[in-house]
Amino acid sequence: MKRQVDSAWKDIIEELFYDFLDFFFPDICKDVDFSKGYEFLTQELTKIVKDNNIGKKYIDELVKVFLKDGKETWLLIHIEIQGYKEPNFTQRLYVYNYRLFDKYEKEIVSLVILTDEDKNYKPNKFVQKRWNFKIEIDFPTIKLLDYENRLEELENSNNPFGLVVLVQLISNKVKKDVEKKYNTKLNLIKKLYQKGFAKEKIILVLKFIDWLINLPKDYEQKLELEVQKYEEVVKMPYVMSFERIAEKRGLKEGLKEGLKKGVKRGVVKGVKKGVKKGKIIDKQQTLIRQLFKKFDAISIEEKDLIIKCLDKDKLNNALDEIIFADTKNKVLDCLKDI
Repeated sequence: MKRQVDSAWKDIIEELFYDFLDFFFPDICKDVDFSKGYEFLTQELTKIVKDNNIGKKYIDELVKVFLKDGKETWLLIHIEIQGYKEPNFTQRLYVYNYRLFDKYEKEIVSLVILTDEDKNYKPNKFVQKRWNFKIEIDFPTIKLLDYENRLEELENSNNPFGLVVLVQLISNKVKKDVEKKYNTKLNLIKKLYQKGFAKEKIILVLKFIDWLINLPKDYEQKLELEVQKYEEVVKMPYVMSFERIAEKRGLKEGLKEGLKKGVKRGVVKGVKKGVKKGKIIDKQQTLIRQLFKKFDAISIEEKDLIIKCLDKDKLNNALDEIIFADTKNKVLDCLKDI
């Protein structure tokens, strides 16, 4: 379970980094020039983190960003997952920070997210002093528990991390009651569908919900049927039930096919097919993002049209058209049969 929660946080931060920064650290987000891109520096951080025992309680992410003033900054993000205090936590932050600075000579800004349930625990500085000598670093700390009185705000947020925080807070309260977990999970999924996010964001938040709120197999099957019914009502197929059920069914069918036709040939063919499909999905997701950025809104019907288009050339034409188009229809017309 711990590994699943780690992966859930790590994946959603890496895939939705702008949303993460905008939700938790908006002042920092305003200074970052996202047009220049950003880079997760996994290898650089791994070289610094030598004590594996420390790493078991925390997720650490190191991200290189460029600021609007032209400078380069590295953000060192620490997320406490285990849910209890570590006596040397602030010391660890200080050590990571100075080791990274010493090795790479880059500006390092440490940021902290705490998921524990101790209202009195909110470390935000490291201090070491003796006589007239003093070392001190302050770091921004976000305590998820502080959002407990802002649940309505989280539900109404247009940022996917509003739901992410809501999921984390609720999952802490429904750990053992299976019936309550089931109802909570179903309600959270419905709230997610009502947001109108792009498909890739929906799937990422779904995975986060799925990993934080585990259900027994019979309840999981019941949930999938209920979600499938709801998808039909809101006209949003292929998101949860398609992605998850088809994935499970496809894996079984793929194994049978592989045994019949030869594992090696089946794997090669599967990889090629997967890569091709992945490129199409990437183009679809890029088009949805670009339309949303340019026109500030995109309807479910418009998303459906994009996701149903599997023609690479049509998607490329639409991506080219968006540069000059003054209406969404001019872009979406590229996807339709003439």
